[in-house]
Amino acid sequence: MSEIYPSDVVLKNTAEAVIVPLKDGVSSLNRVYEALIKADVDPVTGQCSNYKYTREQIVQAHQHLEQSEQMASSGLKSLDENLERLTQDQGKFEREMNATKQTLDNLRTEQASNEKLLRDSQGALELARRNLNSTRRTLQDQEKRKKNAKIVTGVGVGLFAIPVLGWIVGSAMVISGADELDRAAHAVKVAEKEIRESETEVKKYECKVPEYESKISQIKHDINQKDDKLKQTHDGIQKVKKKIQAVAEFQRKVRRAVQFLGVLSGRASVTRLHTRRFILQKPGMKVMEDVMKATEAITGNELLYDNGMPRLINQMKENNRQLAAICASDNNSENKTN
Repeated sequence: MSEIYPSDVVLKNTAEAVIVPLKDGVSSLNRVYEALIKADVDPVTGQCSNYKYTREQIVQAHQHLEQSEQMASSGLKSLDENLERLTQDQGKFEREMNATKQTLDNLRTEQASNEKLLRDSQGALELARRNLNSTRRTLQDQEKRKKNAKIVTGVGVGLFAIPVLGWIVGSAMVISGADELDRAAHAVKVAEKEIRESETEVKKYECKVPEYESKISQIKHDINQKDDKLKQTHDGIQKVKKKIQAVAEFQRKVRRAVQFLGVLSGRASVTRLHTRRFILQKPGMKVMEDVMKATEAITGNELLYDNGMPRLINQMKENNRQLAAICASDNNSENKTN
């Protein structure tokens, strides 16, 4: 496949390619007009004395404009390739955009989950802290009771007068206090473990939340970039379509001029082809004016003026005016004779 150039480059190259043979074609047509103005005309047939030279110039103009039309056709092919590539790019960017938006939706869903889990973890941590405070108070209470129980037991051992029942009760108090103290100490350890676990969960989600915020921010940035690419591609497609339309219009106008010159160059009788009246009866001037308008749409004024095209067209208009005046004079003479 041929290398694809940007559409601006293609249009510039196309404009430069069509303008040279077009200029040569207009120059040949001017020579046709000049020859017809200067020619002697057979009073019977109306045929010009220099019709062979005139026909040669018409053939040359025909060939030059054909070449210009072929250059336009080549430019159109390149622009079509540009349009195809941009359309493919647009499809690719749209698919990428949809995939990125889906990724963003997924991240937002995960982020919402992370934020909920963070809140839950923070709640669990707060609950664990309250639980720890409660178990620590319980432990402190049990330690006080144990201390008090030891004092009571010590007093009971020192007093032999106290009945055996007092001994039993005192010992039971000590044993019971020790069990409760162990349970309280175990509860504190469990609460401390819960706090550590809750703190780990909180830290985990405290890291995840900003991490996902960063991911979401990056994805949003990617979406903005892809959106810019999509807009640029869409604008590029519209510009290429306008360029294609302009070149196609130029091609259509030139093709019409080529067909007109084809008729003049030999597709009808020689006698009829090379009379002044025939040149005027056919919309030759209008055809070339249309070609110039279409040319300006793809080349711009600068390239037209750089190649002297306005001067040549003005010259053709003046030649056309002079030829029309000569034909009008001939008609008047014929009418008077008749």
